[in-house]
Amino acid sequence: MPPQTKLPPYLRQLERVLARLETAMLLSELDGFLAGVVVCPEMILPSEWLPVALDPDEDGDPVLEHENDARLILRHYNTVLRDLDRGRYAPLFDIDTRHGEVLWELWIEGFERAMALRPEAWDSFLLDPDEAVLRALVGLRKLVAMTDAPADSSDELGALLTQTAPDLIPDWVQTLHAERLSNSMDHFSNAPAQSTKVGRNEPCPCGSGKKYKKCCGMN
Repeated sequence: MPPQTKLPPYLRQLERVLARLETAMLLSELDGFLAGVVVCPEMILPSEWLPVALDPDEDGDPVLEHENDARLILRHYNTVLRDLDRGRYAPLFDIDTRHGEVLWELWIEGFERAMALRPEAWDSFLLDPDEAVLRALVGLRKLVAMTDAPADSSDELGALLTQTAPDLIPDWVQTLHAERLSNSMDHFSNAPAQSTKVGRNEPCPCGSGKKYKKCCGMN
């Protein structure tokens, strides 16, 4: 799956917000983190994962200059959720413009942070008899391990994974999401994360200039 090269306006705004907050995750890392939160076999509420997204190295409540900061992050969470539900999730990978190389490592670091919120819950995927589910979990964990350890020049599997990771990651994440949904009686992932209520005729908090009902409220 090709990387996304042109960001919609709300993601460009979110990227600026994350840069301004300084302690927050970068956009690609945040995208991987939110994908991991959605796919996790156990529900993780925004009150728990939002502070991690804003400051991965500290505990405590998030400090925001504007309420729109949180709304933009929650909007992207809902976008990731919607795309996974529709089977068309496309990770936001960074690209090395000098060589055209897709840099998936930052995305997988965000995914790893999500896994760390419920480390034992992910083992439930190992109980599934479907080989595709097992390959997806093992593959993602292999990519996590590769970013945590120095590269081994003799590791042919690692070299192959490095080249194919951008194509494998979206399929693996989609596979785990489908499996998690099939095992969830209440389908909690279909409930979008909510922030402060916005009136349908009020300006959309994403900053598009449109009314909420004609912008984010249409999702």
